[in-house]
Amino acid sequence: MDEIDPGIFRIMRPAMVCLCRHVSEERLKAEIRQGATTFKILQERTSCSTVCGTCEPKVRRILAAELALIDAEKKSADSSAGQ
Repeated sequence: MDEIDPGIFRIMRPAMVCLCRHVSEERLKAEIRQGATTFKILQERTSCSTVCGTCEPKVRRILAAELALIDAEKKSADSSAGQ
């Protein structure tokens, strides 16, 4: 039997970040885009990292990366508007 490419699972379902509360990376990013700008707010809105806490570092990395992306998009839009 052929081996299954592990990348196929990324296509098949959303990547779960918090297994205890079934919170996906997509959900976290959506909440951040809707104003969840702190770890505490993400916890309140999604219940992520409220059971075992194992996902906290990953949640914090996703939060930081998404906020940086939002900031870069805003700066790009601002510079485009100023031209």
